[in-house]
Amino acid sequence: MLSASAILSHPDLRAVLKRQAAAFLCVEQEKPRTATIFGDQQRYLLAQLALAMAFENDNDGFLLAHFLDAVAAYGIASRNTAYSFVREMIQYNMGAYGEPQRDRRRRPLIVTQQTREAIGSWVLIHLGSLDALDGGGRCAKFRESPRLLTELHPAIVRRILSSKTTTEPDGTFSLFTWMKDGGLVMDSMIARLQDHPPGASRICTTIASFEELTGSVRITRTHLARKMALAEADGQIGWRGKRGASTLWMSNGFIAEYDAYQADKLANIDAAFCDVLSRREVAEARTQIHSKNVPRDSR
Repeated sequence: MLSASAILSHPDLRAVLKRQAAAFLCVEQEKPRTATIFGDQQRYLLAQLALAMAFENDNDGFLLAHFLDAVAAYGIASRNTAYSFVREMIQYNMGAYGEPQRDRRRRPLIVTQQTREAIGSWVLIHLGSLDALDGGGRCAKFRESPRLLTELHPAIVRRILSSKTTTEPDGTFSLFTWMKDGGLVMDSMIARLQDHPPGASRICTTIASFEELTGSVRITRTHLARKMALAEADGQIGWRGKRGASTLWMSNGFIAEYDAYQADKLANIDAAFCDVLSRREVAEARTQIHSKNVPRDSR
């Protein structure tokens, strides 16, 4: 199991995170409507919690009232915001109402196959990053067991929601992550980092205009430029020449914030993965012991 500190000190971390960022950009291009649900930090946390609650109930769904209570308990958003988010999930076919319970007013919300596939891709991309760091076989195990997603995802989310690095990001990273599609903007910059010598304070990207950043995201050039100006004022990003029309660079400090966030997330995913597999192994061992102890005549 990889810790956040071990991930941060790994010599191949930069290459791994560049590939991971590129993978998420590909998902956005292939399924832009799905990516909208995870468009900013608040929506990301709301979506992860909703999916986890659905999976915890074996995808029989969850009641809206229970979701609103959980959102309030974690301090993610107001009840009105959470309710509007659920309505949008249904509108985009990310969620749907299931069969009503005895009280027909209490209709559970279930995860659609489209959403299941999307979150499966999210998990697989991260497991691929972990495998790349230590040569593990997490992706293979995940693919071998289709039901592993419903056990693994809730375990991941509970850890993520308990992490201040995830729920309370700060610095320049926070400036972008709370912005609409801000995560994709950061992924775009990271995916296009150029090679650089160790210890460089400014690392250039291959981005040379605002349009290269706004082309695939749902944010206007004006809004992005305003947000980037704040980061520029702090010396965290900048342009080698004319603003918005030359090579964009990122500070080593800004990249370190991105790395810390990703390392914390990857460590939580790995810990959840190990925990779930351990529980499975224990359950299988008990089943085998029980089977051996059952008298042959009673079978």
